[in-house]
Amino acid sequence: MNDDAWHERLRALDGRHADLVRELDLYTCFNLLIFDPDTTVASIETNLAFARKYVDWPYIQHPTPYPRTPMTLELKARDLIVNENLEEYDGTTAVVKTEHMNAEEIEFLRWRAERWMKVRHLPAALAFNPGFVFGQGPRMLAHTFRGSSLGSLLGGRAERAAFERYRAIRRAEREYL
Repeated sequence: MNDDAWHERLRALDGRHADLVRELDLYTCFNLLIFDPDTTVASIETNLAFARKYVDWPYIQHPTPYPRTPMTLELKARDLIVNENLEEYDGTTAVVKTEHMNAEEIEFLRWRAERWMKVRHLPAALAFNPGFVFGQGPRMLAHTFRGSSLGSLLGGRAERAAFERYRAIRRAEREYL
C-alpha cells in the first residue's frame, strides 16, 4: 500500500474507534510495523503520530527478513536487506533499508518515539498495580531509556549520542547471549 493510501486510511479512522475504546475504559495495545519498501520519513512520522494519539501500549517493530520467506525474497530482489546477521533479527534492530531511507535512520526514528510512548502507560499501570510500579518502575524506566543522558532527554544533538550508546548496549547484550 502506498503512502497516500495508508494516510487516507488513518484519516478515515479519525479516532472514532479509539474514542469508543476509551469510553469503554479499555486500553489499546498496538503492534506497528514501520516499514514498506517505499517508506519515507513522512510516512513513518504519520504512523508514529497515529500511535502517539491513539495507542496506549505500542510495540513498534522493524521488518525481519527471516530466511526463505516471501518477504525476504522480495527485499533481496530490491536489494534492501543490509544485515543478514541473525543475532540482530529481533524486530527492534533495523536490518532493512527502504528506497528512501537507510536502516539506521529508520531505527533511530522508532527508538526516539517508542521510548516516550512507553512512559504513557505508567499512570494506568500505577492505578492498576501501584506496588508493581513502585517496585519495578525504576528498572522499567532504566531499561526503556538505556543510553540516555539528561541532554538527550531534552532533545537535540545529544539524542544521537544516546542512540549510539543504546545501540552499543544492544550489541553487548547480543554478544553475551
